Amino acid sequence: MSHNLLTFVNHACFHLANDNTVLLADPWVEGPVFNNGWSLLDTSTSNAALIRDIAALKRNTFIWFSHEHPDHFSVPFVKRLRRDFAGKVTMLFQHTKDKRVVNFLRSNGFDVIECLPGVPVALDADMRITVFPHADGDSYCLVSSGGRHLLNLNDCILTSAAQCALVKSSIALLCDRVDVLTTQFGYANWVGNPFQAEQRCAAAAEKLHRIKLQIDAFTPKITVPFASFVAFAHIDNCYMNDHQNTPRRVAQWARLARTTDSVRFLQPGDTIALGVDTAESLAWASDAAVEHWERLLAVPCDLLPSEPPATPAQVRAAVEKYRKGANANLLGLPCLLELVGLIKPLVIRIPDIAMTIRVSYLRGCTDLHDDEFADISMTSPSAVFLFANEYGFNTTHVNGRFRASDSGSVQRFSRFFMPQNLGRQGYGVQHPLATLRYLAASLISRLLRRLAAMQRRVAK
Repeated sequence: MSHNLLTFVNHACFHLANDNTVLLADPWVEGPVFNNGWSLLDTSTSNAALIRDIAALKRNTFIWFSHEHPDHFSVPFVKRLRRDFAGKVTMLFQHTKDKRVVNFLRSNGFDVIECLPGVPVALDADMRITVFPHADGDSYCLVSSGGRHLLNLNDCILTSAAQCALVKSSIALLCDRVDVLTTQFGYANWVGNPFQAEQRCAAAAEKLHRIKLQIDAFTPKITVPFASFVAFAHIDNCYMNDHQNTPRRVAQWARLARTTDSVRFLQPGDTIALGVDTAESLAWASDAAVEHWERLLAVPCDLLPSEPPATPAQVRAAVEKYRKGANANLLGLPCLLELVGLIKPLVIRIPDIAMTIRVSYLRGCTDLHDDEFADISMTSPSAVFLFANEYGFNTTHVNGRFRASDSGSVQRFSRFFMPQNLGRQGYGVQHPLATLRYLAASLISRLLRRLAAMQRRVAK
């Protein structure tokens, strides 16, 4: 075995092993996620097989989760690991205010290291991981082993050279080069209604632009696109597969310029020997991986089953419970924001039960006539999920199981659930000072954006 062997497992999951230690990252390898919204393209992997493979290495075992999204933090995997893995496993997760993930892992009997921002954690004498928090609960990491460096950006959104420069500065004192860069290559949330294909074309192109920015900034020897080997797999969202980036498209795009010619795809079981393999030595395996993924993409995915309809009473109950909880956690702030117009009541059409409602932090849930203009349309099970779960909006935005009425609807949708997003990140009555700092910074940022927009209009 190579001294530093990276093995790709599936989607965003890989493990890196040296002679003493194995580090497993983001193990989601089976089953649907995001409220029956996504399926894996390659269904040949399983929790049981991955656990057997890790156990067979007979090394000190660490598992890092980049963030709480279920395509990175798989609860079924964690539970299966607790049951089947006989050795010791140490979990690694970023330091967060809510400690939800850390507490869940500890309650399941695992040792957990909470990684402080930018502070290296030694896994053995030769391997270390440094974790950096990113926007919206995400994180990226630099793994260093035997003088080789892997930068895993996973889902972190870097849309400008300036943002890439900030990430580069964060790792500058820890490594002098990046040997392997891993990064997402496809859009991963709602992008337009079925008839708005041009939005998905633009989103796919923008992903390629991001990869180019990252390669220009980090100059990796090998770039591995990953974390996008999925299908939108429900009748509500399967139309979004129409213009998704495919490995073949990304590979063909990458060959157009010398700067992006280090892009190499992997399929489950493929390996990279850090310090041995080069972009040239991986060219044949990458071509084979592209063909593997294209064969899977040529077969329409099996659609996931729809949930039974909820009743109007269940929808109203979920709305009211959410409204009370959000106001309690933020001491009535949602009502105040709605009162001054920073949050607008949301109108939701629920066609499977012929229901249209207006949801207000001030006035609760009000039934409307079906001809009322609605911001958002979704099924009744999705509506109940939206209000009943801490990740309700976040999951719904990612799985794309809704329709939007106009260009401003998604923004109103997102802004309405700002209190939910604050709560899932640990803000609220338990951390009042941090919450005030966050809100003040958000307000200042919004005012600055408005001022900049006014200046641009005046300049014209």
